[in-house]
Amino acid sequence: MTVKQCSQCQEGFYCGAGDKSGSCWCVAFPPIMPLVFEQDCFCPTCLSEVINDRIILLVNEKGMSHVQILAEPYREQSGLIEHVDYELKENLYIYSAWYLIKQGKCCNNSCQNCPY
Repeated sequence: MTVKQCSQCQEGFYCGAGDKSGSCWCVAFPPIMPLVFEQDCFCPTCLSEVINDRIILLVNEKGMSHVQILAEPYREQSGLIEHVDYELKENLYIYSAWYLIKQGKCCNNSCQNCPY
């Protein structure tokens, strides 16, 4: 593992891209960010924030059906990613718009981050 510095918040974090497996924690995140070659990686928290903002932007710009297509490969993903799929607040899971989009339809439970 390599120690990197977040290009947004400047905090240090571990990157696994250089290890023997060739994969990093970030490969589990939805690949919806445009590539920007002028900047280095983000830490997990900053990448989560940017991805969540991008998801809402995509829903508003392209529509829910477009984002649902992006989410299809992640519907069967095992495990949830903190700050991407959920936030913990007062020991309660608050599911994100991304998590709810991966479900494929509204559950009609008035979820806090419901994008439908």
